[in-house]
Amino acid sequence: MLKREVAKRLFAKEFEAARPLEPQLFEAFPSFFGKTSDLSLAAGKRDSKAPNFLISPFGLLINRVFVVGVLTEVDKVGEQNDLWKARVVDPTGAFTVYAGQFQPEASIFFLTVEAPVFVALSGKARVYEPEKGSVFVSIRAEEVNVVDEALRNRWVVDCTALTLERFEAFSEALLSDFSGLKLSEYLQKNGVSPELAAGISLALARDWEGKLGTREGLDAFLSQLGKVIKEGLSSLDLDSDEKAGADFKAFALELLKELGGGKGVEYAKFLEVAVSKGISEELLDEALRSLLSDGLCYEPRIGVIRPVL
Repeated sequence: MLKREVAKRLFAKEFEAARPLEPQLFEAFPSFFGKTSDLSLAAGKRDSKAPNFLISPFGLLINRVFVVGVLTEVDKVGEQNDLWKARVVDPTGAFTVYAGQFQPEASIFFLTVEAPVFVALSGKARVYEPEKGSVFVSIRAEEVNVVDEALRNRWVVDCTALTLERFEAFSEALLSDFSGLKLSEYLQKNGVSPELAAGISLALARDWEGKLGTREGLDAFLSQLGKVIKEGLSSLDLDSDEKAGADFKAFALELLKELGGGKGVEYAKFLEVAVSKGISEELLDEALRSLLSDGLCYEPRIGVIRPVL
């Protein structure tokens, strides 16, 4: 059974520039993919159930994504009117999102939601190529929830940190004299994760169309993306982040008491209920770690959380 791929965080501008992995890359580096665990499953689509990956210009391998932004538009499309199309905006641009009959929860959400509103969504990356040189990327929604501005701000900050980390590793790769597997090994020795090291090596080996196919084009893209991220960060009300963190801790503690009382509650159940209320798993983990360190809850046994009453 194939494991579910981790949902990646990236800005809309980088996502729009992502493209499918080219089959010849897998053929050129068979041993390379042998060192990247489950990524080998995507090689040449050898397994019909294997995850399909897109790759960003800076080496992020994308199967699923986690996005938080402003839902600005929702429309019903398709001949049978059974497909929803939505637009979710972040500081760098917009994600195009779809949900159809095989995503009933997301479809119901789009049917009932009133835009504009802050939303958090997870889904699978999709690509549509109607003709050579014409590529459209989108997200097939799996789950969508209404959230508040503080959560959107936190996502932007976290996404910025991850993007800058990726850019730093990519810049290091450009300054090296390595390529392929040797480049991946070099990056890993310098603290880059195996998956990102693999992705950067593939990105540099890929044939990118247009300006992204040149060093000057990559530099221009990086500069432009950096500018819009900086503008987006400057517009956030980051003073509310500390209060938001306290609010999440209070929410987590009250939910623990509500679900388990003095007996405790299984983490899986706690997570399921909290996520259904629009709180991300990442924020819940952070809130729980903080509660544990503060001595406000503890684990009487593995997988069970009990509040200190």
